[in-house]
Amino acid sequence: MLTTPEETRRFLFGISLESTWVLGAPVTGWLGGAPVMWGEVLFAKRPQRVSYVLASGPGHPQVYATWEMAACDDGAMVTLSVCEADTDDGSQVEAAWRPVVTRLETLLWGR
Repeated sequence: MLTTPEETRRFLFGISLESTWVLGAPVTGWLGGAPVMWGEVLFAKRPQRVSYVLASGPGHPQVYATWEMAACDDGAMVTLSVCEADTDDGSQVEAAWRPVVTRLETLLWGR
């Protein structure tokens, strides 16, 4: 399951996300045993979609992430949509999140 702390650490820069992944539940990101991000689940419909918001502290920029999963002939299609509230530059968002998608692809398909 891609939402366990052990799995998120493998593709999310070493950060383990902890949550029950139900609407309104808190999300905490841990790195090296210390909390580094806090947020909330905004939408959850297992196993198709989860949306959450994260920030590294009060007054810090918020990141909205939506993961969507759909079965297909070859296995599954995973889509990630990210909005960083304090930036209008899509290239910054892509540069920050492209490695996450690449790591997830490697994890899932061994590429």
